[in-house]
Amino acid sequence: MGDHTHKIVKTKVTEGLRDMESRKGRFRAFDAIRPAMLKMVPNYPELSNRLRRIKEYSIDHLDEVIAKAQQSLEAKGCKVYLAETSEDAQRYIAGLIPKEGLVVKSKSNAGKEINISHYLEDQGVTVVETDLGDRINQLAKSEASHSLAPAIHIPIEKITKLFSEEEGKELECTPEALVVSARKGLRDFLVKADVGISGANAISADTGSVFVTENEGNIRAVSMMPKVHIVIAGVEKIVPTLEDALQVVRAAAVYGVGQDIGTYVSVISGVSESLDPDLEEFSQGQGPREVHIVLLKNGRQDAIKVGFKESLYCINCGSCLNFCPVYQEVGGKYGYKYLGGRGLVFAAFHGDLGKSEENGLSLCIGCQKCHTACPVQMATPEMLWKLRQNAVAKKGVGWKKDLVFSMLTKPKTLPMVSKLATTFGKLALKDSEKGTTSRLTFNSFGLPQERVIPKFSGKSFAEIAEPKSVAKPVKKVGFYPGCVVNYTETDLGEALLHVLGENRVEVKLAKEDVCCGIPSIVSGDLEHAKSMALKNIETYSALEMDALVFVCPSCAVAFKEEYPKLFADASPDLQEKIKKLAEKAKDINEFLSKDIKLKAPKQKVTETVTYHDPCHLARSMGVKKEPREILQKIPGLKYVEMQDADACCGFGGSFSLSFYELSQRINEGKLKNVTDTQATTLATSCPGCMVHFRDGVAQHDMKQKVSHVVQILSRAYGRR
Repeated sequence: MGDHTHKIVKTKVTEGLRDMESRKGRFRAFDAIRPAMLKMVPNYPELSNRLRRIKEYSIDHLDEVIAKAQQSLEAKGCKVYLAETSEDAQRYIAGLIPKEGLVVKSKSNAGKEINISHYLEDQGVTVVETDLGDRINQLAKSEASHSLAPAIHIPIEKITKLFSEEEGKELECTPEALVVSARKGLRDFLVKADVGISGANAISADTGSVFVTENEGNIRAVSMMPKVHIVIAGVEKIVPTLEDALQVVRAAAVYGVGQDIGTYVSVISGVSESLDPDLEEFSQGQGPREVHIVLLKNGRQDAIKVGFKESLYCINCGSCLNFCPVYQEVGGKYGYKYLGGRGLVFAAFHGDLGKSEENGLSLCIGCQKCHTACPVQMATPEMLWKLRQNAVAKKGVGWKKDLVFSMLTKPKTLPMVSKLATTFGKLALKDSEKGTTSRLTFNSFGLPQERVIPKFSGKSFAEIAEPKSVAKPVKKVGFYPGCVVNYTETDLGEALLHVLGENRVEVKLAKEDVCCGIPSIVSGDLEHAKSMALKNIETYSALEMDALVFVCPSCAVAFKEEYPKLFADASPDLQEKIKKLAEKAKDINEFLSKDIKLKAPKQKVTETVTYHDPCHLARSMGVKKEPREILQKIPGLKYVEMQDADACCGFGGSFSLSFYELSQRINEGKLKNVTDTQATTLATSCPGCMVHFRDGVAQHDMKQKVSHVVQILSRAYGRR
């Protein structure tokens, strides 16, 4: 990403962070939706897997289901138009509407995709949004800020003013009064409208049925009252059967708003007919005389060809947005056409990688929250990383990152840098009282003034490490310290050696290692990532060991998940070497809990401790209970669970360097939850999270110590 594009993104982030009114609205929605969704999802344990299979089949057989749906819809009297582009869809729809006609429109993501409202208005058509949130945005000349709650960013006082002006009288500033006003105004439009436009949650190919679900009832009116009904839907909305479509509708309710089913579910199977025996056969019924189905291709098949087919599994339920830490803080500034990360994939597969970059491609923190919240398990972060790879292939990674990543590939470079930082750092750094961190004294290295950063060690962990000699060890392990432990958190490495020594585990260290490569991978720079990976694969494959342990889950994920992907096309010998190494890679909590009988600690640790789940550890590796079990075995320790313990802390490695203000805003929510526990110690299992929390604790004048689980366990074994 170039400097110009980075400035555009930074400006959007700043605007999003400053808009506190929108943030209040988002959190009101989150406070209602999140707990309802988390409570409802367990009631349907197979829904996600079932839905993913449906979507996989549909996209893998897209041409087949399109043809079947078209045949079934036309047999029911619908007119089907396959639109290759947005422009094709716009022209077709405009041709169905009388000059200066009146259109009532319901919420439709596909409609927003092709910008149909503005296009028709430019043609002299009056378009009235009937979704209450979209109507508010229309009157306010504002953009939607959430897929299901589009007007959460607009305060009620402004809404009252808008509706008062629309109705021509002063309205009471209450939700009830505003809903009554909206209902009165919209009913008049619905009665007079020439055309109704809606989207579709699903289309069943076998019966030619269009499914729409809602909670307001306006879509039902839009599809019934005007003489002509137009449905706009991406071809990915087509599923094979009526039963499959019902699964989509249920998932939209369960995952989108935490309901077992939407308040209204309409199934439209053709034009309105009356079969009353007293009337002529097939007479016009009470509904529309014409039903047009506009199916959008609009780049979707190109997305499949270039490896982004999974983006078409999306059912637009908005669940990813409800849990995304970046969207939480910057709202509609993140995304393009469709909000959030999925919108950036959408922009790119339409051939506009620049739009994707300008609207936040660099903002995904990789926390995987969207993945676990998604009813189709869509791996949005992986798709965004792939887009970053495409961007790097076209433009390069930028000279700053290229310099850093080049250094990280060389074993001897970082020790030299750490020595230079130790020697000359006093020019820019002021030691903290505890001596374990430094505070910037002026804006240096691109970091904000007063940011608390870890001190570089005089000697690296590799230079000072002395593993304990163990007679008849119960296990032999290799230990990969990672960059943070090697050069700033050397005490964590020493604590690890102490804990494993106390448990009669022999530890083997490499003479040289390099960065795991995760920073390069998430930046899209696979060339440097492969170079780092190959060095680590050769180094650690040579060790005789039962397991390779990590105190940093991001490094563990690199060895377990990313190296096999990087060399998926490599020789069988290399792939076998990577596979064996990946199988041995284990987080230290997992190893202590499952691979050995943990020695009972004797020393009391009289601290009140709460625990933060690192993103990679909790979601990528599935390690959550193990660190808690270890902590609760320590004598004297009082454990307190914090709210949203697995929410992202905002670190994200280089993310916190590029978007420090945003990363700190995310961190503030975690720190509030820490404070609420009244814990004296914040424990975690990631050195990166530790760095970020220490900065936040210092910035907010908090008193909590920040420690790795291994460090607390080491204290319980008597180490000081």
